Amino acid sequence: MNKLKEQYLHRIASNYILGNEVDVDIKGSAIQLECFKELLECSRELKVLLDEGKNFTQIKLTLNEKKNLTKRFQDLTGITWKL
Repeated sequence: MNKLKEQYLHRIASNYILGNEVDVDIKGSAIQLECFKELLECSRELKVLLDEGKNFTQIKLTLNEKKNLTKRFQDLTGITWKL
């Protein structure tokens, strides 16, 4: 994947994580897209938890889940996840 496409993907992801509406059509295999979706949802959940700053245990669990999803996403796509 070229750099421009990776930057676009990260822009989409950052908008979603921040809670903005995103309406795009992204191509990839079913497993890549499912992993991307899970990573976005987990990242958004982590942001909300960090913003609330209330439940350290849940933050820690969500962070570990995000790390695992990040590794899986990178292995599936070859894209270095920056968020």
